[in-house]
Amino acid sequence: MSMPSAESLRPVTDDEVARFVTDGVVHLPGILPSAWLDHLTGPVDETIADPSTTVDMTALSAGLGGTGDPGTVDGRFLSGVDHWLHHRAFAAFATTSPLPAIAAALMDAGRIHLYEDSVLVKEPGTVEATVLHQDLGYFHLSGERICTCWVPLDPVTVDTGAMVYVRGSHRSGTVYRPNWFVTPGPLPNTEGEAVPAIHPEDDRLTHIPAEPGDVIVHHAGTLHGAGPNRSATVRRRAVSVRYCGDGVRYEIRPGAPTKPHHADVRSGDPVVDHPGCPLVWSRPLGSGR
Repeated sequence: MSMPSAESLRPVTDDEVARFVTDGVVHLPGILPSAWLDHLTGPVDETIADPSTTVDMTALSAGLGGTGDPGTVDGRFLSGVDHWLHHRAFAAFATTSPLPAIAAALMDAGRIHLYEDSVLVKEPGTVEATVLHQDLGYFHLSGERICTCWVPLDPVTVDTGAMVYVRGSHRSGTVYRPNWFVTPGPLPNTEGEAVPAIHPEDDRLTHIPAEPGDVIVHHAGTLHGAGPNRSATVRRRAVSVRYCGDGVRYEIRPGAPTKPHHADVRSGDPVVDHPGCPLVWSRPLGSGR
């Protein structure tokens, strides 16, 4: 089967780059060809159906004493990571779709490495919110050019679990202690400050509804979360892909989940092409910056 085009439907604009730099998050509407969404739909549904490839975050929340909204019907929040290592469709999306070039444009990077991908599904009636967290605390990386591209396969509204961001929070320079995603409790043996409480009326908070074909990109230091899926019928399926670029180094963080290739690196080592963190985009020679 031929792969969809590596070209985006439109370029990233200067205004979008500026917004990413200032806010630590930018919504890119209508940028991803629909063929890539078609390419992912079957593999995502296969992943949902296979309990060996995801973590049931609803069950995790219950085990940690989390509570949901009793006004909703029962649903499930499923999350998986590193599907690209085992499934050709996810590998193609992470490495040959428009996403690496989009990340490069936003981060002004000359090269882009793939760090990981993730499937994030909230079925209708999922009561679990994704609590505020910061990606950087989970990543064994340090540097400025690290981002997450969040790609919805379904229309996403505030009622079905839209992403929410704390604009400008990436500029704090703080690496917050990672939590369980479904409760604010910290992961065991991790270090750092707890994620600060953000008042619901804080004007930095922004919910971003999105449509299939949109991409939301946030800096690894940006605080973010997502709401429950209160719909009785609409799914919220998304794939996120995490990239890093020039100047990024490994930073092994105690307690955060590691990947096999992390056994081969030390804190301070530069990120170089490796099967576990491959180079997926580089600026064409002679194009300048």
